[in-house]
Amino acid sequence: MDKARSNSTPGPIKSPMFKPDLPPGTASGMAAGPATEGVTSVDWDLWQSVVYEGPAAVARTSADELGRSIASGIPQAIRGVVWQVLAQSKNEELEGVYRELVARGTDKERSASNAGISAPRSESSGALGQERDSLASSASSVHSDSSTPATSGVTSSPQNEGNSVEAAAKVNTQAERVKRAEDDASALQKLEKTIRRDLGARTSYSKYVMSAGLQEGLFGVCKAYALFDGDVGYAQGMNFIAMPLLFNMPEEEAFCMLVRLMNKYGLRDLFVQDIPGLHLHFYQFERLLEDFEPALYCHLHRRGVNPQLYATQWFLTLFAYRFPLQLVLRVYDLILSEGLESAILKFGIVLMQKNAQTLLGMKDMTQLTTFLKERLFDVYIDKAPSATSLLESGFFGSTAGVDKEIYRADMLVRDACAVKVTPDTLKAYAAEWAEQQRLTHDRDAELDALRTANAALTQKVRHLEERAEKHDIEHVALASELVRTKVDNEALQDGNESLRGQVEELRKVVEGQPAEVEARLREEMERIMQRNIEVQNENRALEEGTEEMERELVATKMLYAQTNAEHDALKQRWTNILTLMSAP
Repeated sequence: MDKARSNSTPGPIKSPMFKPDLPPGTASGMAAGPATEGVTSVDWDLWQSVVYEGPAAVARTSADELGRSIASGIPQAIRGVVWQVLAQSKNEELEGVYRELVARGTDKERSASNAGISAPRSESSGALGQERDSLASSASSVHSDSSTPATSGVTSSPQNEGNSVEAAAKVNTQAERVKRAEDDASALQKLEKTIRRDLGARTSYSKYVMSAGLQEGLFGVCKAYALFDGDVGYAQGMNFIAMPLLFNMPEEEAFCMLVRLMNKYGLRDLFVQDIPGLHLHFYQFERLLEDFEPALYCHLHRRGVNPQLYATQWFLTLFAYRFPLQLVLRVYDLILSEGLESAILKFGIVLMQKNAQTLLGMKDMTQLTTFLKERLFDVYIDKAPSATSLLESGFFGSTAGVDKEIYRADMLVRDACAVKVTPDTLKAYAAEWAEQQRLTHDRDAELDALRTANAALTQKVRHLEERAEKHDIEHVALASELVRTKVDNEALQDGNESLRGQVEELRKVVEGQPAEVEARLREEMERIMQRNIEVQNENRALEEGTEEMERELVATKMLYAQTNAEHDALKQRWTNILTLMSAP
């Protein structure tokens, strides 16, 4: 990529567009360029020296004359060639890269791949160009591995196993590459649709682009650069920059010029992520406005009207979104000769200067912003255009409506060139901006650290709040339990008081019980003793009766024994009698 983007000075450029023998003011039937006041002819010798010797060589001998000639307008017949010389953009190798990138994803690329013919390649294509070769080489290597006949019945060895693992890895790599190729093809189709949707939009010469048949060339340049520079890709506004190039050179050379503008002239910084170049130009523009028009700067600053609100399209499109082509080409003349920063800042400052009094009379922010976006350029509209201006406007393809306005291009360019902006001033403002960015970065880093610490503290506070909430819930539960305990205690105290009364009563009863029990016991003992005496008397009487009965029993027994003896004697006697009576 470095090789393709090298800053080497090209050799003499011989182009059919350059015709030094043409009569002054003509070139193949086309207007020789914007007519300038007081200038009736073109110094073809000077321009021939610029083309063949380079602008540096001419500037050494006639720097003021070269500056005046560029400010007066480069002749249209050789504008493309002079642009390439000023920018040193001629690069055949890069043109080959362009043709390859334009063919990316088309039938032309596929047919060339099938035929085994590769387009010219360059290191500038980088990974974009190497990817297709890697896909082809991987496919051929996998095909070679898979076509090798397998040996059946052979005992596997560590070497065979290693070959199998390697083959499987290659198959996986091929699948990944095929998938990556499919994703790239899908992304390419999406990119092409986006570019075609934006082609030729919102310029005063869009219809002329179509009538001149430049649509495909514009599409090719935008597509090729989007593939060439992956960090930038395709951004809206790129077509505005590419269109004026295509009016003056073939699309391959326009692509090289666009690459040169992006890299050498710093246009790339306006399209990369975070657009640092755009923010730098905003800062430089504000500082220059403060220098040249301090009252207007304070007026806009107090009302919050900053360049971001109205100047974004100036810098991103190089004024192409509003100016007609003949004026945009004059802007490009100064950009390629003086540099991007100086040229666009000068045009912006002179527009603000010419409208300073009108802007100072406006107090409303909306009114100011609307005027800066839509009416700021009206101060250079030519109310009574000359025949030459009308001819140039028709040649450069103005369309109907508001685009019929013809601007006093010579006056605008002359006024812009009169604004003295030195490189040292721009470098000083760039250094200020870098210092501000550093301070902002440090402040942002500090803020990030504070945000991190704040997030940690917030998390800690949230954790403490959760703990406090949990403790509050526990406190509420404990409070409720305490209330219930107090209620229960009061109930228990009431019960305790009642029991105390009962105990007191029982104590009194218990204290009176011994005397009463003693009295009762004494009465009972007396009653028992009386009863005992009575029982003893009864027992004595019973004993006496028993003794009497025992005596009577003894007497009865003695009488019974006597009776039994008398009975036995009588029985014996009768027995004897009966015996005697029975004896013969």
